[in-house]
Amino acid sequence: MNGTSRAGLGARLRGGAHLSRIAVTAFVAVGLSLSLAACGSSSSSSSSSSAEVDETGLTEAKANLDAYREPPKWQGPDAPVDVSGLEGKKVVYISVSNAIPVLKYWSDAVKSLVESEAGVDLSVVDAKGSVDEANKGFQQAIASKADAVVIVAFSTELFKKQIEDAKAAGIKVITAQSGVPGKVDGGQDAEVTFDYEKVGELIGDWFIVDSEGKGKGMVVTSDDVPASQPQAQATLSEVKEKCPACDLKVEDVQIPQWEASIPTLFQSTVNSDPDRKYYLPLYDGQGLSGLGALRTAGATDVKVGAFNATPGIVEQLKDDKSNLKLDIGGHNEWWVYAAADTIFRVLSDTDPVENYNVGLRIFDTSNADLIEGDDELAWYEFDGYRTEFGNLWKK
Repeated sequence: MNGTSRAGLGARLRGGAHLSRIAVTAFVAVGLSLSLAACGSSSSSSSSSSAEVDETGLTEAKANLDAYREPPKWQGPDAPVDVSGLEGKKVVYISVSNAIPVLKYWSDAVKSLVESEAGVDLSVVDAKGSVDEANKGFQQAIASKADAVVIVAFSTELFKKQIEDAKAAGIKVITAQSGVPGKVDGGQDAEVTFDYEKVGELIGDWFIVDSEGKGKGMVVTSDDVPASQPQAQATLSEVKEKCPACDLKVEDVQIPQWEASIPTLFQSTVNSDPDRKYYLPLYDGQGLSGLGALRTAGATDVKVGAFNATPGIVEQLKDDKSNLKLDIGGHNEWWVYAAADTIFRVLSDTDPVENYNVGLRIFDTSNADLIEGDDELAWYEFDGYRTEFGNLWKK
């Protein structure tokens, strides 16, 4: 596919509309809710409000933030992969739920890209949030003698036997969106994901800088999402290292309880702990109902920071009356290219890439003017990954 057709991939699949992302990893819980409790809550504290401000940590955090406010840069692989012999290879792609727009976009875009670039035959299985349906995808792969399985946004803990059976049948296994790039401790051959640890680090840095190194905050996790802990722990670690005068507590609200419990949590924290001014839900979709509760309560001095830059939510950065002050975005089409590259490398027995450094960008009140138009990919102001990946795919 030439450069022009690559550039048109996103437009063809988006149809000019918003991707309307729900939290990028939140969908994992659709499947996990079959085996986990609906809601849990825990609290802990980090750092000490009696410590002095760490000026060095504050400076380092500010520099990190400034770098990620800029358009992302290519930090991808440089090792080529031969795709010339991949035509006719078969891949079964198991999506946790294509009822969620971003997952439907991912599966359509990956399918289009691997077929056009290398002639790979990719079949999409929509698990509809069901582990049983995902198991059928593995069965389909084995029965059809597929060359690889891609399982997206499910925990490998749910599929230990299926992964073993696939490997025994000579089928390579790729997992996606677990939260930790290159983490392959579930028996899979490769993992391709956003770097949620980097996201957590940036959220921690924003909290440090905006509070001038002495803030009190609350991280709201969702422990039924595998990527939740890497992101949350990265925030806690960053704050512990760089901000001894900061104070963070942790509350866990699992996916089925977001809409009901987040507003109550935010409201009760405003009333019982009024000095705690920073609320850090992992995902902007997780915090959406809480934003409404804060507005209703008139808690104008509370600041919310999260991940996803979801269209329909991130626009609140332009509203002075909204409590949303930070929303970090991950580039979806860039991830699609990384997923295609992973498939090509696994199918050709080429060493997988540990971390594609898929583009992240900080959106906050300083650059909220970037949030314009229907094409969210344009907000990142970088599409060079298309050419870079194309140059790696040798035919």
